Amino acid sequence: MTQSGQDNKSIDLNQFNQVFFEECAEHLAEMEQILVSLDDAGPDDEQLNAIFRAAHSIKGGAGIFGFQDMTVVTHVLESLLDRIRNREIPFSPAMVDLFLEAGDVISMQLAGHRDGADVSQEAIDRIRGKLQQVIDSGAVATAPEAGDSIAAIAEELPLQPESAASSPDCHCFELEFRPDPDIFKRGTRLESLFAELEELGELTVAAELPANLDFSELDPESCFCCWRMTLVTASSEADIREIFEFVAEEDQLKVREIWESSAANNPVSAPEAPAVAVVDAVTPGETFGQAASGAADPSAGRRAYDKNELAPGAYGRRGSEAESSIRVGVTKVDQLINQVGELVITQLMLAQTAAALDPVLHENLHRSLLQLERNTRDLQQSVMSIRLVPISIVFSRFPRLVRELASKLGKQVELKTIGDTTELDKGLIEKISDPLTHLVRNCLDHALETPAARIAAGKEPGGTITLRASQTGGRIVIDVIDDGAGLNREKILAKAAERGIPSSDSMSDEEVWQLIFAPGFSTAEAVTDISGRGVGMDVVLRNVQSMSGKVAIVSQPGQGTRVTISLPLTLAILDGLSVAVGDEKFIVPLNSIIESLQPNSASLKTVNGKSVVLVRGDYIPIIPLYELFNLPARVTDPEKGILVLIDVDGEKAAVLVDALLDEHQVVIKSIETNYRKVDGTAGATILGDGRVALILDVTSLLQMRNRN
Repeated sequence: MTQSGQDNKSIDLNQFNQVFFEECAEHLAEMEQILVSLDDAGPDDEQLNAIFRAAHSIKGGAGIFGFQDMTVVTHVLESLLDRIRNREIPFSPAMVDLFLEAGDVISMQLAGHRDGADVSQEAIDRIRGKLQQVIDSGAVATAPEAGDSIAAIAEELPLQPESAASSPDCHCFELEFRPDPDIFKRGTRLESLFAELEELGELTVAAELPANLDFSELDPESCFCCWRMTLVTASSEADIREIFEFVAEEDQLKVREIWESSAANNPVSAPEAPAVAVVDAVTPGETFGQAASGAADPSAGRRAYDKNELAPGAYGRRGSEAESSIRVGVTKVDQLINQVGELVITQLMLAQTAAALDPVLHENLHRSLLQLERNTRDLQQSVMSIRLVPISIVFSRFPRLVRELASKLGKQVELKTIGDTTELDKGLIEKISDPLTHLVRNCLDHALETPAARIAAGKEPGGTITLRASQTGGRIVIDVIDDGAGLNREKILAKAAERGIPSSDSMSDEEVWQLIFAPGFSTAEAVTDISGRGVGMDVVLRNVQSMSGKVAIVSQPGQGTRVTISLPLTLAILDGLSVAVGDEKFIVPLNSIIESLQPNSASLKTVNGKSVVLVRGDYIPIIPLYELFNLPARVTDPEKGILVLIDVDGEKAAVLVDALLDEHQVVIKSIETNYRKVDGTAGATILGDGRVALILDVTSLLQMRNRN
């Protein structure tokens, strides 16, 4: 192969690196999730097998993609897990921390390859030594595990020419590997496969081509070879199959043991470089084993391969999995959503233009536009669903955080999650992680008491933190609940006065609880590495508000606290009602509208100098948009205008507008990039006539009204 061909092959392989990075991160997350959920009894067989498969998958993928440094830790980890699976080493709770530390080191190596982050070789050597020490201290043979790489065992065992002969047993296997024709296109490098087999013992490789192959039509990127191998090794058949786990289907690999003997009777020479030869095509009728070269009598100790001996799921690449999902970059999805948004705007423009045409004379056009509107809405919903991901992606990060902080603080804490399958826009998922982390840390440090304090208060020694997610209308509600001591009203008011934060004893509990979101506010007696610097809760509020969300707190002394975060389902497209104020148009989100009405003079009142409207026994404050945005309005008298009643988490208001225009879907565009932030708005959109309309942020409107 020419140098140019090799370069092209390398480039093709690099295209798949991102896939490995994502899968490796998923396997690490799965390992961590299982480990932190274990009780003192240890993992059951299913959990242990899942941890082992994750470690093995990382090791196999790293080897295939050329990240050999990542196989050093994963190999020793895999060996230890395998011995625990086989009951050769008993599991102990202390191993959980060791495995979590190993996962951290692998994550560090992954970040080094993916992001160019710094990698500590000292940390790698330290965790590898700890894992190897556990292996050596157990009642196991000191001989290296089958498949051990030179890098993994160099310090423990010197290289011996009689490496295979020093093992208690010696086997000779025949292998027939008929890969998919497109194996090279998937980035698989067979030389890496052969190198890993060579580590097991003495390997001979022969490549066979079909007799009827037309070389003039040969595709250099397709594989037409059948690879026949003979391997003399101390390893087992299962060890050989593990090497092929990610490159072969069950019917593509056949393994047959030719003979087995002890090392004393059948010494084997040291492994050398694999002999690769091209032999004639298989003769029709020739059986597997007759065409391969071998040094032993095929009839001695031969046994047929039974595919049922393989455990279910032994092969990593399954057709059903490949067909059920695909990996698509977030950037591509964002581009698709943006294009669908532009399509929605274009459809609105066409509908507005067609509205001026005679529906009788242009019946077909109107019918077609109605069909276009339905199709556009269906397309928009389908595309938006692509960006929706389960909130379990965020929730899964907290079991380990709770476990480690609880141990550090000397507290007993149980973490419960409810509504893990609730779906949220991926953009919001990424932004909500930090606020939730601050809230959970605060629960651990401030809210939950020590076991002694809980027992003295008549509680169970262990506290509980509950993360609950649900969907209400067009919003996602996330609750962070603890059963701790609750917020201390007097302490908060005293600290607010000390910090110069406006407060008074006449404030309601809800208003007092909101004081903890003030910048620099903290009730901690001392600064620690967990909290006490007055940062955290203000970050929570700021980040949630940047997502058009709201934070509410409910607390009862001695019983606990619930912090509720309410967020829109998506930040891309929403259903809205367009309203007119003077010459301007605004969009009010439909999910916040209760009703609209035209009040009479009897229902209009003035309380403390502010206008309110009486609706079914409730006095609701009126928000005149023309005043908030300083607009010339045609209507200033509520009796002559329209009141749009809105509700945000139980807080109601009536927005005064000139008229109601139309209901439609709008595409949210940011105006901060090209203009600036406008208070009371959540963005802008382009209407069917090409004009820009501001989208109202009802939460911000209520805050502006309360300040005025």
